[in-house]
Amino acid sequence: MRIINLVENELGDSGCEAAHGLSFYVETDNHKLLFDSSPSELVICNARKLCVDLSSVDTVILSHGHYDHSGGILPFVEINPRAKIYMQYNAGGEYYAFDGEDKGFRYIGIDKKILSLPQVLLLKGDNHLP
Repeated sequence: MRIINLVENELGDSGCEAAHGLSFYVETDNHKLLFDSSPSELVICNARKLCVDLSSVDTVILSHGHYDHSGGILPFVEINPRAKIYMQYNAGGEYYAFDGEDKGFRYIGIDKKILSLPQVLLLKGDNHLP
């Protein structure tokens, strides 16, 4: 098994950019997975720097419905429209952060366009990948 950290909050030694969010590439004997997709297309930029071919990914797993874990999904599907995208049915919910009295609430959920992608599989409860 091979796990490569594509995006996280801290800069590493790889020359990749950091961002608030998370994304890992996981390669097993049977699958090439993208676990979360960072807050943006940064996942694609960093994958290129690390020589990770995201067009070969067969499965995407979204851990939860916040933008900082799902923001790279729409750019990802432009280079890989075949990968199945698994997420809990409630990942598309309305999620907000309170930034204080002066700023109020800010939407932190996923881009709703993700929910209409044909490769998205909404899960309820525990599921096991083949």
